[in-house]
Amino acid sequence: MREQATGMADHRADEPTGDSAGGPVPLTFAELEFVLRNAAERGVDVDDVRRRLNFQPGVSTGIVVASGVASLLARDLCRLEEGHRQESRVVPGEFIQCAIAALATRHTSTEAAGWLDERPVVVHLFSGVTGRLAVYPGAYGVFAVELIDAAEPLSAPVLRFLDLCTSGAGAATVLIRTQAGAADESGVAVARSDTGAWFMSDSLERPDPGRPLARAAVVARLLSLLAQPVGV
Repeated sequence: MREQATGMADHRADEPTGDSAGGPVPLTFAELEFVLRNAAERGVDVDDVRRRLNFQPGVSTGIVVASGVASLLARDLCRLEEGHRQESRVVPGEFIQCAIAALATRHTSTEAAGWLDERPVVVHLFSGVTGRLAVYPGAYGVFAVELIDAAEPLSAPVLRFLDLCTSGAGAATVLIRTQAGAADESGVAVARSDTGAWFMSDSLERPDPGRPLARAAVVARLLSLLAQPVGV
């Protein structure tokens, strides 16, 4: 798992934070744009997702989506189905269908960023009624995308990420931000010193170095920040 997290050429993580059966699936930005376009067709606004994933302006074009479709068909993640009058339509496979449904029912967006072996690592969690999507930015417009269990608390994958980034020796810092619906975004900065002391701040700029905490207090604050009804 550590090798997987550090393998991206731009030093960002595709480290799994969930327990999905198949693990992360690599999707290009064009393939992911197809997923976003299908979620938008269900009447939801996905521009915020594009912004969070740092999609460049102009990505949401027909030619980009067509490129994504061609790639998904070639990889058997979608299939063609003959319709009336010999017209074909693209039918998403199970993984793509679940990804679309998670984004189409999204109610909470969460981002965690930290460092692993001095390399920045990032995960985006999009929690929907029907599922939770974990997206790990990679190099050259490739994202590792994972379906994880939405029935577990949102804090569970975030705490796994925190454990990942603080598993080694030395100082470590993790930034976490989350937004539910139209509410204001909130976040915390967590740090562990090279002596093992924990610090936390509601400012994402830096944790407060003057208030050492027990790890249990850090976990309790994250549980409060990310509290939501299970499965919602």
